[in-house]
Amino acid sequence: MRPSPTRRLALAATLALGAAVLPAATAANAAVQDPIPIGPNMYFYGLVNGKSADAVIQVACPGPVGPSSTGHPLDGQTAEVRSVVPPVSSMYGYTGSSARQIDAGLTLPSSAMADPPIVFTSFFAPAKIPTTWTVPCGGSTTMTFVPLSSSTTARSYTLTVSFVNIAV
Repeated sequence: MRPSPTRRLALAATLALGAAVLPAATAANAAVQDPIPIGPNMYFYGLVNGKSADAVIQVACPGPVGPSSTGHPLDGQTAEVRSVVPPVSSMYGYTGSSARQIDAGLTLPSSAMADPPIVFTSFFAPAKIPTTWTVPCGGSTTMTFVPLSSSTTARSYTLTVSFVNIAV
């Protein structure tokens, strides 16, 4: 039995729609911003694991965990800085008149050893969060993105980060 003309038309329309949607979906997933060198007089914000709000760092803390327990971030997590085109509000960081680098680090209790910062020399270039960092097994803190500049106009960007223990 042959399909009716109406069914053939419906099938052709469905195939055409599918053919049109597939390249658009693939292009949307493939959109990547080329890195842009960090330079003077640029506005920016930071991300942790692709988020500029409600950011989470997953931590491995086996065994009994107390309020002062620490662990290490899981592998494969990232931090990143992205540039912002003016006009902008004061909520963004600013490289000032001479910065060419932004360092990112966590604000931890004064009793904790300072971990080396993540160093950025380009925007849109994610960097791995070091698995050697020692971080709390829970709670939250801030990650501060600091432009390295002697300029008085340079301004840091701060992002609240929560720690989630995957071993619980």
